[in-house]
Amino acid sequence: MRRLEFVLLLCLALTPAAQAVDRYADPGNFYSQFTAAQPGDRVIVAPGTYGRYWLPNKNGTPDNLIQVIAEDPMNRPVFDAGGNSECLQIASCSYILFDGLVVRNAIEEGIHLQSSGGPASHHIIMKNCTVTMPSTSGNTDNWKSDYTSNTLFYNCTADVNGDTGFDFMGSTDCLIMRCTSTGGNSGAHAKNGAHNIGFYKNYFSNVGERNFQFGGNGLYNYDQIAMGNMVVGASPQSVVYTTARYDEFRYNTVQNLNSGGVIRILNEGDPTPPTGENTFSNNLVDYVGSSYAGAGPYTDPASFTFADNFWSATPTLPAPETGRVVGDPQLNGEYLPETPAARDYGAHAPAMETAWEDYTDRFAWAWAYAQLYELRAEPGSYQIGPGGSIVIDGQGSYAGTSSYGDYTINRYEWDLDGDGLFDDAVGATVALGYDDLAGMGLGEGTHDLGLRIRITNEMGQDVLDEGWGTLTVVPAQPALVSSDPPADGTLCKSQNNVILVTFDEDVTLPVGQPALSIFGGGFEEGDAFTYSVEPDGVTLKAVEEGPILIDRTWYHVTPTAAFGVESFAFDLCTLIGDANNSARVTTADYSEVKAHMGERTDARYDLNGSARITTADYSVVKANMGHRAPAKP
Repeated sequence: MRRLEFVLLLCLALTPAAQAVDRYADPGNFYSQFTAAQPGDRVIVAPGTYGRYWLPNKNGTPDNLIQVIAEDPMNRPVFDAGGNSECLQIASCSYILFDGLVVRNAIEEGIHLQSSGGPASHHIIMKNCTVTMPSTSGNTDNWKSDYTSNTLFYNCTADVNGDTGFDFMGSTDCLIMRCTSTGGNSGAHAKNGAHNIGFYKNYFSNVGERNFQFGGNGLYNYDQIAMGNMVVGASPQSVVYTTARYDEFRYNTVQNLNSGGVIRILNEGDPTPPTGENTFSNNLVDYVGSSYAGAGPYTDPASFTFADNFWSATPTLPAPETGRVVGDPQLNGEYLPETPAARDYGAHAPAMETAWEDYTDRFAWAWAYAQLYELRAEPGSYQIGPGGSIVIDGQGSYAGTSSYGDYTINRYEWDLDGDGLFDDAVGATVALGYDDLAGMGLGEGTHDLGLRIRITNEMGQDVLDEGWGTLTVVPAQPALVSSDPPADGTLCKSQNNVILVTFDEDVTLPVGQPALSIFGGGFEEGDAFTYSVEPDGVTLKAVEEGPILIDRTWYHVTPTAAFGVESFAFDLCTLIGDANNSARVTTADYSEVKAHMGERTDARYDLNGSARITTADYSVVKANMGHRAPAKP
């Protein structure tokens, strides 16, 4: 409910204010339209080639963002720096969405979030933007964020040919999500005191030195989390911790095809405290070189936590690792592991998204907006037993929204057999029978149920999300069959229907909602079963043969135990007139009634339901004389 309320609030924030206007911009008037924009306005940018701009001191409000969006997302406007140092400098701005811009040919920073002399930019969203740098060396960054806070980078692309795709200097409360960085020296790093930074579901590939890096520069960096990312290609170092403490690299898929190392530990700041107390866990690592490229001075590798990783070869690490698994993950073209033992590790692990939720309060503003854009697969959870059928339904999934309207899910792909591959069924709904699941090898127990959904976004990109539910296969349950008492009364005559219950083993029937109603007060031992009365219910134990003799007081119980194929049956009923529980109405029952004449305390002898034992109960005995309780079927 909290997420729904927050999303509704954010929807209002994206709704233009009452006085808001659409301002159409082209290469001749972009700057004037931007500077004139008020909270809630949309600056709609036409296709074409634009120059470089200094954009200072423009502010929306928390309730009404200023939106700078491409008019045609399939023909996006291009901002060209023309070989100058920077292209778009967004200085001391706040509450602005930039959506669908292309930036190129800057030799230092493509887009620079910074200060104009006052507070640094904050509450900025970069969505569907692409920055391409020219082939150059040195400190050239696609995105540079200096001391910003509360920023979201969603589905942005950094074609890196210089230094870093996403470079954060001293920033806080920022989220980089579903972004792509290729080439250059580093895909992303947040340095110089940066903290509360999240890297989620990104793709970092083939950089020239460090594919992904926590920290850097003089001040310590802390409380950064990377999860659900693909860190792949032929980088000399896949994951580097530099001047970093309490940073976590969890549930990521790492492929390193270089002879270098997967992990490196460095320090570019003060000797104390050293780089340490960081985490590397739940990852899937496929590598050909070394697992560990060593540590520099002023580091404490032994303080690192290594836990629950899947490695393609036995690693050498600077600290003990718990829960290690080694094997060939057999990554396919989508970096999904085809080895069953590897499916609970890395970016595609079923537990990944649940684990991520523990960190989202670090960048709550950015995460809340990301939830508007982000598609979410919701497969649901189901239960099925022998002979049963279900319809699994993915229509509760969320397609996400954009500056141009809501997305539409165009494909549903299911993983029913729990192998981590979404190749078992296609469709928003899928009907399944118990035998279908048995054919997939799914026996009794709870199994992961996976759903992958796909959308086509406004730029024609195929975007997917995976979600997980459960599919519980339950064993055979008791058969509950109601039937009228035999018309001739030769077996069992009752004012109520006979209930046939089938069990195959000792079972416990705890008191609960009335799924099964059983006569019984004292539950005396009979020939057909033994029993024990516990605080939470009644335990019945099977014996070889004989009728069931129970009292006339109703118990309401719900069967919960496991049952199999072989079974025996109880006919649970009242043998009217059998006052002495002999399984047959005889003259001896007269004596039982007489012995309790006048009493009001024992309903067993009150055969006519008058709440008192009288001579009228003799008539009940007489009317049922000779009746027997049913034998075991």
